[in-house]
Amino acid sequence: MNAGAEWPLGLAWLSHALSRDLQRAARVAGGPDALWAATGPQMASWLGGDRGAADTALQARAAFRARAARTALSARGIVHVPITARGYPTRLRRIFDPPFGLFGIGALVPALQAMEQGPAIAVVGSRRPSGAGRRLASQIAAELADRGAVVVSGLARGIDAAAHEGALEAGGVSVAVLGSAVDRIHPRRNVGLADRLGERGAVLSEYWPGTDPMPWRFPARNRIVAGLCDAVVVVEAASRSGALITADFAMENGTPVLAVPGWPGSALSAGCNALIRSGAGLCEGADDVVAEVPSGAWRDAPVAASSTGPCAAVLAVVQREPAGADRIAHETGLASAEVAVALAALEMDGLVAREHGGVFRAVSGRGRGGRAPG
Repeated sequence: MNAGAEWPLGLAWLSHALSRDLQRAARVAGGPDALWAATGPQMASWLGGDRGAADTALQARAAFRARAARTALSARGIVHVPITARGYPTRLRRIFDPPFGLFGIGALVPALQAMEQGPAIAVVGSRRPSGAGRRLASQIAAELADRGAVVVSGLARGIDAAAHEGALEAGGVSVAVLGSAVDRIHPRRNVGLADRLGERGAVLSEYWPGTDPMPWRFPARNRIVAGLCDAVVVVEAASRSGALITADFAMENGTPVLAVPGWPGSALSAGCNALIRSGAGLCEGADDVVAEVPSGAWRDAPVAASSTGPCAAVLAVVQREPAGADRIAHETGLASAEVAVALAALEMDGLVAREHGGVFRAVSGRGRGGRAPG
């Protein structure tokens, strides 16, 4: 394919002018390049017989100037990576209806290169998660970032935002995929998060700048999230959650799907538990993802200070059953001051939690290298 072809950028412009996706029309036409070169009757036919849409498309195409468009995009700090370019993600080329190109802000090219070189994992879930679900999403994303993965999600509120934040807090790379243009951050409450993503990753979209979010654009966005990744992890999802659409796209691509199991009867657990029943892998932490996605680019898990010495002795006690500081000191033979220091370190690592009455219990799952969970 010709990397200098104007149709990848041009079709994004036509899609914006028509306010409709052109993936199906491109398939009917025999390819996106054929759609771009269509005559009036062909365009009308390939747009489902809509002569008005065809006229609008032809007028927009006649007014389009690729070089001027690229210059204008660059002036706004927006990068466009067409499907014809070498830097376009290899995984994404293989999906059904790959986007004609990707618009991005932030460190888009380095982020895409990082995804090519190492594992890329999507962490998605409910927009209205429980507090525990939000913390777990942040923790899993941080663990994955610690292990060298690029964390991908959709910048939605809830699990998506928690995943991005966890990866960033761990010093990792995270990429957000939007169902709107990169200059139309949605939801607006996540504009600050998008700015932070631009520093250590990227925000990307298939839509021309100025394209507003619409309900039908989010499932289209989800196919890109799934297509960019080596695996999809779902953390809390109701039975009709958009995260399940991402999981379905991944399964269609032959990409592993993992889900965090939840409490039976909880609406937020229904989607995840259904995925596990249908064959998805069970995920309790990054180790489960590493086991599911073979890659020589995975890094060894960082060793937490709480895994050795007094911390290990204290943890062994509370893992058997919750206990107070005095009992822990008695069973371990440690001084009260040593127990207090160890408990503080274990709390920071997310391995123990303080309950009412000064009792400490072990937290299920894995700590993350000495950092407090999100």
